[in-house]
Amino acid sequence: MTDTEVTDIEVTDVNRPEGEWDGLSPHTSLVIACYRVGPYLPAFLRSLDEQVAAHAGYELIFVIDGCPEDSEDVVRAWMPTTDYAVRVVTKPNGGVASARNTGLAWARGTWVSHPDPDDRLDPRYLLEIEQARERFPDETMFVGRAILTSPDGSTIGHTLDARYVDAVSSVIDLRRQPRKIHTLGGVAFFRHDVISRHGLRFDEQILQSSDTDMIGHFLLCNRARYVLVPGAEYFYLRRADASSIVSKHSGNMSRYASLFGISHRGMLDRAGDECPPWLANLLLYFVFMLFRRNRRANTPVDLASEDQLALIRERLVENLRQIGAENIRGFDIFAVPLEMRYAWLSAVEDVSSSPVERLRWHPERGAWRAAVYGSDHDFPELQVVAGEAEVLEHRSRGVEYLGKTWLYQLVLLVRMQRGDAVGLASTEPRFTLELDGTILKAGDVDERAGRRPPIDVKPAAQKPEPATATAPAPAPSPGVEPGSVVSRWRRLARAVTGSAAPPRAAVHAVPQAARGETWVFITGDDADAVPSQSELLYEYAQERASDVEVRFVTEAGSEAEARLRRAGVRCVTAGSAEHASLLRRADLLVTSRMTRRAHVPLPGHGIPREWRVALLPAAGVGRLLHRDSWASQADLVTVSSAIELVRAGGPYGTQAFLPSEVALTGLPSHDRLEELRAPAEHVVVAPGWRSGTLRPTDPEAAGRAIEEFHDLPFVAAWRELLGSAELAALAAREGRRVRLILPSGVGPEVFSPPPGVELVPQDDELEALASAAILVTDYSSARALDLAYLGRPTVYLQVDREAVLGAADSARSRAAGFESSGFGPVVTSPEDAWNAVVSTLERLPDRYAERIDRAFAYRDGKARERILEALRG
Repeated sequence: MTDTEVTDIEVTDVNRPEGEWDGLSPHTSLVIACYRVGPYLPAFLRSLDEQVAAHAGYELIFVIDGCPEDSEDVVRAWMPTTDYAVRVVTKPNGGVASARNTGLAWARGTWVSHPDPDDRLDPRYLLEIEQARERFPDETMFVGRAILTSPDGSTIGHTLDARYVDAVSSVIDLRRQPRKIHTLGGVAFFRHDVISRHGLRFDEQILQSSDTDMIGHFLLCNRARYVLVPGAEYFYLRRADASSIVSKHSGNMSRYASLFGISHRGMLDRAGDECPPWLANLLLYFVFMLFRRNRRANTPVDLASEDQLALIRERLVENLRQIGAENIRGFDIFAVPLEMRYAWLSAVEDVSSSPVERLRWHPERGAWRAAVYGSDHDFPELQVVAGEAEVLEHRSRGVEYLGKTWLYQLVLLVRMQRGDAVGLASTEPRFTLELDGTILKAGDVDERAGRRPPIDVKPAAQKPEPATATAPAPAPSPGVEPGSVVSRWRRLARAVTGSAAPPRAAVHAVPQAARGETWVFITGDDADAVPSQSELLYEYAQERASDVEVRFVTEAGSEAEARLRRAGVRCVTAGSAEHASLLRRADLLVTSRMTRRAHVPLPGHGIPREWRVALLPAAGVGRLLHRDSWASQADLVTVSSAIELVRAGGPYGTQAFLPSEVALTGLPSHDRLEELRAPAEHVVVAPGWRSGTLRPTDPEAAGRAIEEFHDLPFVAAWRELLGSAELAALAAREGRRVRLILPSGVGPEVFSPPPGVELVPQDDELEALASAAILVTDYSSARALDLAYLGRPTVYLQVDREAVLGAADSARSRAAGFESSGFGPVVTSPEDAWNAVVSTLERLPDRYAERIDRAFAYRDGKARERILEALRG
């Protein structure tokens, strides 16, 4: 044992007699930390045995880090069969950094590496590294090629892999080539004496990426040099842990507090007063990954507490200031969205100048959506100074990351010819436009700023054939005066809090539907509302829009397809030639949820988007809809209340819609409920299903015992409620039926309803709600809104609030607002749910009655009429 003393060792054994072991002089030590890798070890050990390099030069140190499974048994069974010198060290669990430090203390080789035992090595992996070391004897760090693979063996492209294309073994001097950073620890080989001389260790305070931390510190100690060895292929497995019906997610936000506050801070401190560009690239690589996750709809950021996010922000901002504005502007490993780059810059300096980013073409209005960025939400007026153009509309919105508004985006709609060069200018000197104010796409902004193209993750895909020329866009309708937009929204904001009269629907500058127009409807995979909003509107449009070709596109074999075919609707199959033909002449696409299929229906077919998109969100426009990048691509979104109207298109919110793109109409399901409205009699129970949890119908769930689903905490709670004697007694005493709406893809055997509970057929869900006196659900905003439309309450049974909503003050908890704006009591146990049902049926508390009463601007059965009017313009 060398370097440091190791404590808490339970057992250490070798596969050689003591005298023989002491006489060995390995040139390389492989330290292999083992924890829950038993199923993967045989393939890894086989790849070691298959190495063509002479095995005598290696020692393998397996550190069994308190494994609760058979990893140790697998290694010990293999030890006598191999010609490698093998040491196994067993210790209490302390994490991967602790395990690698333990192995490092026992390592005797001149070189040290730490491959992961759930990966595989190409047979020439070790030999390629040896040959490179002979060729470059003065270098102290060598890096093999990590090839990312999926469980089925297919290769997945990743950013850093682009360095290996047409490459040969060569020295990388990061001071001259700062983009060629390295972050993957398993393929790195370090000179042991450099580690010892500088006292380097894997930092055990870091919850994740301790190997990257070691790499960064090592490079700061060896003049930022390493040798790239493309021929040394290491197959890095992206694991698919199927051991549980609940998927595994790396949603632990506390790791970022340690990453920014310990790892990144430590590297910056070692670097000194000036952060070198290569180190900035290494650190911003991880910042980008976090911010990119933050932009997604289901981000773990929204589950974190405000205290946790505040700590992460504080540490990150300190690091960004040390990294510096010049490095932030120069970071070009990824195609960094301008709003993200300017958010980082806002932590370093006041953002008072910005390029004009070209976002999206609106063919029906002959206009580009554009954006500028600044630290102040009060942007000066922008005017056209070059080219023929007109600013039709604008709106300021906050750009939020990590629970905080970092800067503001001014969204503009500029009418112009699509290919023209147009320049804008600020009317006030406190804010200026960069690059002559020319409206440019983000890639052109980066190019003019001197940033090189981002590193390709995969080989470039073959470009589709150029699309055939399309007819010129129709002349746009007159725009909205910018001044009137803000004043109108201020009036609406006052109406939300002070006026009982419903505000009028927003007016849309879209062309009137002419004979020959084609409208394409899709479901949007909205499993929380059956039938979907687009299905309900489709029926109405068929009846009332006789001058329009109305068609419905469904996925082959989907539930929506089955529902529509039962109703006698001839559906177009997604991806078919008929679908492609529809899109080539489509004027409008209507969806209940913006998915990739809605935004890019047929990727690779070379069909340009010349249609506008209408979004009919079943659960309303929530506070976090801006997380959904697809939703921002809609040209029209329908809402049911003045609160949603202000939230979606108001001057200073976080949503991406312009005021003219939001229509206060109500939803198609409201009209159907009005038609079906019946006496409030029954108790409807509608449990949801958890995101990331297998459903019995999923292929991955094949062979699972039904008891595994019964053991899920939320399933167990619903089973208890449905089987309770109290619920049965309520039904018997008051003549009510208890009716169960099952989650999509989940059969009755999961919830085991007793004989007295009636199953609701999927096609009859709205009928069941129309006669409900009360709804018992968990997190279903869509169904609770439907019942509130009828003036009836909901009880929310939430036994796993923290898992679903995160901390009590998380963004998701605040956005859901069950306690502050829900339509009934929130409970956490089946017993409390039963009591809440009884008490709420006896008397609805005033606060819930008031919320239900204020929830909708219209209750007149004319939502579809208003939506159709908005679609026609």
